Amino acid sequence: MKKIICLLLIIMIFVVGCTSFLKVDEDIVKDVSDKITDTLINTVGQERAERQESRAVESADKDTLNIISSVGNISIERHQADDTAVEINIASKAGSKERAEEILESYTYIINENESSIDVDTSFKNLLNDVNLSVDLVIYIPSNIKEINVSSNVGDVNISGISGNLRLNSNVGNVMIDKSEASYNIKVDVGNINLKDGTATGDSKLNTNTGEIDIYFHDISGSSSITAETGVGNIKMHLNDASGDSGYRAVINEFMKDERVETKNNQHTSITLTTRVGEIDFK
Repeated sequence: MKKIICLLLIIMIFVVGCTSFLKVDEDIVKDVSDKITDTLINTVGQERAERQESRAVESADKDTLNIISSVGNISIERHQADDTAVEINIASKAGSKERAEEILESYTYIINENESSIDVDTSFKNLLNDVNLSVDLVIYIPSNIKEINVSSNVGDVNISGISGNLRLNSNVGNVMIDKSEASYNIKVDVGNINLKDGTATGDSKLNTNTGEIDIYFHDISGSSSITAETGVGNIKMHLNDASGDSGYRAVINEFMKDERVETKNNQHTSITLTTRVGEIDFK
């Protein structure tokens, strides 16, 4: 939460001097900032209750993981086992210890096993004003899970070692992905996107309204296109092609600068980088 607040402060300072075409982004930042400020004020001096639970899901016949989260951090990692392990940490705050424990006991989440998917839903609605609830997830998946879909309202998302297709939507929070080989479809309203030590395949789209995008791929030879766009923030994209034959055509649109184009070899991968307010470092 502290990281998000710091990011919002930097963003609001940055936006003050911008022209009117950033009005929509400014409104989004203010709305999120107000909600976070209200949450901090309302939870000062409150009592806390917490519980941890875990569940193992047989996954030999599964290929998809779906996650829906209201508030809480999410971690997804590959492991060598055949099942999917879900670890859940639930924490509540309220005006009294008894009230916090009452809310904790009444809260329920959903883990469903469908024909080919595992669905984890930790969302919640209509909480009373005296309650603050968060649900952190740590999920270990086997190699046969190739489709990962995440919807997060508030919280950081950390993903490591996946292979396949990732679709992620987040309102507020940072996204960190490392040591993965996938096509990435990531949309964040307020937060940074960081991809490191990875491989891009298929078509990838990375978008944040307000935040930084930092990409390091060691192989893009299996990628048709990579698009990265931020409304307010810098973009850094570094390629270290291990195979030596990953050609590309990169179109770079940087704030207050003319569009530039960089190419390499056969131009197989189409790259588009755009920041409305910020700088772009591509190499």
